[in-house]
Amino acid sequence: MLDITHLPMGLMWQMPIPVACSLAVAAKGLAVSCGQCPLDTKGQVLHPGDARAQAGLVAAMVQGVLSHLPGHYSAILVVYHDVADESEVLAPLRGVFPDAVLLPVRLPHFYYPGMRIEVDLYALAAPPVIQQTLGLSRISGGPVELVALRAGDMAGAVGLLAGLDPARLLSAQWFAADPAPHDWHPDPAARVVLPKDAGVSAVLTLAAEPVQVSQTPGGAIERASGCFVWMSAQGHGPDLAAAAHQAMDALALDRQQNLTILKATTHYVGGSGPEDLHGNLAVRHARFPMPGPASTGVPVAGLAGGSLAIDMLGIVG
Repeated sequence: MLDITHLPMGLMWQMPIPVACSLAVAAKGLAVSCGQCPLDTKGQVLHPGDARAQAGLVAAMVQGVLSHLPGHYSAILVVYHDVADESEVLAPLRGVFPDAVLLPVRLPHFYYPGMRIEVDLYALAAPPVIQQTLGLSRISGGPVELVALRAGDMAGAVGLLAGLDPARLLSAQWFAADPAPHDWHPDPAARVVLPKDAGVSAVLTLAAEPVQVSQTPGGAIERASGCFVWMSAQGHGPDLAAAAHQAMDALALDRQQNLTILKATTHYVGGSGPEDLHGNLAVRHARFPMPGPASTGVPVAGLAGGSLAIDMLGIVG
């Protein structure tokens, strides 16, 4: 049996509706958190509208997550935000995590009025070894290599990828106006479409050995290497609950043996109120195997295909 740690939701904050996810999940030397939100224990937004104060609060929450995962070190913080000047949210986080890689991703809005930030944590059970060049951070020391990329355009991003091996690409989340090279984006339809002037960001994981490509029993993309597996699927149409069912049908979690989902990330094309989030979240969480994964769901302006995209990083054994 694999040694897997699930931290329960509610340790520091809570959503305003019932959820079936974990605050964080750790296994095999890798830990991932749900999106850390500036909410209180009743799901109310704290410091509404104040991005800097919320960033400081979320930084403390990430510290709290790590305090419950002894021996883990922050590696990457994916910083979803909706501010014009990203330094408003990055500076407080950098003050607390001077050695971690911060990857900002600007959203059109959040789902609760006054909310300005949400942060995903990737952590390792050994001090991360970070190799940085302008725009590219490679983090080793764990069971997979973590990569964070930022470039002005896709041509610049392609140049940054030159020293990496696409045969080891396990997972990829791209935020860009233009498509990524096919060998670096296993699910092009899941790309979050940004304005041309917003640049390119990506979070990649590279396995230690070449990745095997197949499909889930429901037809979703599946990539596996060793005990790690990554899956990706989309849903279509304006009804986000129905779209979530489409994606979860393709992922077919209930038809896979000995699979534990560590992290589920959902990008959906939705409005600035809670209805769109809550509608698709209820579907996703009702179909999570328990204990649930760390989970993040944020609204985006557009996807390359569909109205909702779900990707999942898991472990088999």
